[in-house]
Amino acid sequence: MSAPLVIIPVLSAARSTPRLMAPIRGRSSLERTLDAAVADLPDSPIVVTTDDAGIRAVVEGFGGKVEAHSRTAESYVAALAEVTRGRSAEIVVVLEPTHPFRPQGLVRRTADNLAAREHLDSVVCVRRFTANLWRHTPDGEILALSEGGDARDGVYFQEMVGLALAARPGLFESGRRLGDAVGFEVVDQTWALVDVRDDTGFAVAEALADRLPQLEEASA
Repeated sequence: MSAPLVIIPVLSAARSTPRLMAPIRGRSSLERTLDAAVADLPDSPIVVTTDDAGIRAVVEGFGGKVEAHSRTAESYVAALAEVTRGRSAEIVVVLEPTHPFRPQGLVRRTADNLAAREHLDSVVCVRRFTANLWRHTPDGEILALSEGGDARDGVYFQEMVGLALAARPGLFESGRRLGDAVGFEVVDQTWALVDVRDDTGFAVAEALADRLPQLEEASA
């Protein structure tokens, strides 16, 4: 099987884009995302598809197998499809650069998870948690999500959008990000969930950056 293709999509109009280049203890969230991709998949082509000149400059200065692609599609999935056309990768790994702290090996594990399971068409990163969840219906009724209505500590999985997604490239051409057969890559490190889409998230990333080596060691 060919090496996975890594795509990092960035749209200039997104509110998070200016924070992607802001340094977090020396390395921006974009640079840290590129670092994770290169470390985990050193043989893979890594493509940043963007319409932002500043992002392109950072990518072009990064070197190695990282390349910048001129994004013309505003739609998220259409932008991914643009990059996959004409390439022979059987698996595409999508990373969003708003996540600065990915556990070592997560990108590779997500790709390997899909490669090892031919019946799956996509694998997403999720966090596992226990809770007693309820929902509010449009007619005002409050219903328990747990089976039986009174169960406690049910186990649930929440997709961590952007942390890592592995997918068959044909999905993007069909206009979908996820397929009908989805697998999970569970992420247990809470610090990996930090997202710099807003100022609060960026402040949390700055506060954690100095402690990251200790956090990684504790979770190993």
